[in-house]
Amino acid sequence: MCEAEVSTMAHPEKRTPAEDQSTGVAGDFSSSSSVQENSGNPAHFQGKLNSADLLSNSLADLAEQVRQAAAESDTAERTSVSRALDAGQMLVTAKVACEHGQWLPFLSRANIHERRARRLMQLARSGLNSDIVSDLGGIGAALAFTSKWQLPSFEQSLFIYDPEDGETSVGRGVGYVWEDHQHRGYYHIGMIVTGDDGEEECIASRRPMLPFVEVDGDRPINILVHFLTRRFTLPIADWRFGSVDRQIPMVVLAPFVNGNTFREGATA
Repeated sequence: MCEAEVSTMAHPEKRTPAEDQSTGVAGDFSSSSSVQENSGNPAHFQGKLNSADLLSNSLADLAEQVRQAAAESDTAERTSVSRALDAGQMLVTAKVACEHGQWLPFLSRANIHERRARRLMQLARSGLNSDIVSDLGGIGAALAFTSKWQLPSFEQSLFIYDPEDGETSVGRGVGYVWEDHQHRGYYHIGMIVTGDDGEEECIASRRPMLPFVEVDGDRPINILVHFLTRRFTLPIADWRFGSVDRQIPMVVLAPFVNGNTFREGATA
């Protein structure tokens, strides 16, 4: 990875997405007798308490079953996505190894349609990991995301914005990606985040980064997306893309730069 330090660039404000909230649903389980006014009989009152306890236990058991089912569903989905990524990477390897005229017979032997093979290879080459693919909403959504994730030309900066704010160069919840002026093919990232003290600050890559990195011969990692998803509070499924002049990040991010701004680009 290039050793050149990142230029001091500013990044727009970043908005913190609302935290998930659970909504309780109150059901009306009253029978014809339970809606009658309490007569004041202690036995009757105790019976109502016991019914409430039974109902509470029943709901607690149901909640546990829902929790287990949801967890198993999440695990199955992530396993499915991981295997799709594995298949895509193996197809990429096979495509390189096949000589002229061997590719279609290979796909026939693998019992996979050519169009599906192209989609799996596209997914594998995207550098997205299984967690990000799942967060995006599955394989189809991830492929749609990769078609929109386009690295900017040298004169431009990729602009990531929150659809609730609209496509503005200074809106809250934005991130920037731009190519290093000295080392072509390497990119910088900058964003605005809210720190633990509630103050907004800029986070930027310490050094320009290659978009994709092979790790121990495994499938590639999209370093730029990885850097953003680890620090960007806007969920990846909500990212929208635009482009602005490459000078805009310097204008927007500079006021937020502090001693903690520059971070290493993690590769795992």
